[in-house]
Amino acid sequence: MSHRAWWLVIAAVMLLGIAVAVHDGLRRGQDRQVTDDAIAAPPSSVSPGTGTPADGGNGDTAQARDASMHEAVSALHSYLAMLFQADHSEADALWAGGRPAPHGEEALRELHGVTGIRVDNRRPEPLDTAPVPRQLRIPVNLRIGVAGPLRRFEGHYDLQREADGWRIRAASIAPSPVRG
Repeated sequence: MSHRAWWLVIAAVMLLGIAVAVHDGLRRGQDRQVTDDAIAAPPSSVSPGTGTPADGGNGDTAQARDASMHEAVSALHSYLAMLFQADHSEADALWAGGRPAPHGEEALRELHGVTGIRVDNRRPEPLDTAPVPRQLRIPVNLRIGVAGPLRRFEGHYDLQREADGWRIRAASIAPSPVRG
């Protein structure tokens, strides 16, 4: 092995060590923040005798809520992937009642020759008060490749949980203002 190769190996090992140290430090900082937050929580947030938050949220409920929200986001992403196929029947089947609302995403449905789509969504917002929401609003920013300039859209989709999964019940998507 040449002299230069040895220096490259040594540099790579040092960089790996630094990366591990930084990662460990960040993880310890997050653990410390969680501990500090738990200590700083007001005593009234715990129900007497149960050790669970007074609002009824426990670990199982939080996991179920997160899993349900993840399923809703996955259903929306699947829908958007199918929306630009020549036959819209698969995409339309993901709407409540099996057909899209007459208003809300007309600008998307008018696009032809779509070459790609990027969906950036924010955290779903519950539209009901159930511990595991049955109705969600998912804010989205879309970047869609078509012939010509990249098209941008923003808005939200409202979804509801039905017996066979999440279905879209409303949409409000519009072209994004041009950024200067």
